[in-house]
Amino acid sequence: MTTHFVDVLAIEDAALAQVTNREDMTRWRRRVVRELMRPQSRYATALRRVPDSAAGRDFLVTWQGLLTAAVERVLSSENPPEVRSAAGRRHHDRRAADELAVLILAALHGGGLLSRVADDPAPLEAALDIALAPLTTPSARRGSCPADERPGGNMNR
Repeated sequence: MTTHFVDVLAIEDAALAQVTNREDMTRWRRRVVRELMRPQSRYATALRRVPDSAAGRDFLVTWQGLLTAAVERVLSSENPPEVRSAAGRRHHDRRAADELAVLILAALHGGGLLSRVADDPAPLEAALDIALAPLTTPSARRGSCPADERPGGNMNR
């Protein structure tokens, strides 16, 4: 696996291990948007190289697993074990977590590409808003941080 893939997975392993609730997922989202909007970041470089190799596929599968585990923790924090109905609910949560993880990766890849082309974080933010809607607080969604704090600056340039 290339250095960029290994670096991103090491960062994501540590970062996503800290995600246990909606607020944590919101912080994760903000950090990833900042990373992807820096053209030379390891994240941007890794996502540009994904389609080119088996290592890229392994990278995405591993990242999806990390995301799935984080999503499961967030979903579990919303539905404590005493409220869930045994095995049926856990299976449903795993399936929902897998689907959300794939959606998050698609948002990162597609939204990141569109944002790089436009030199504007809006497409990435919009894609992540949709993917993460079940997992984030409303304040995390687009427009929640002042334009001058966004990685791409003011969108009304």
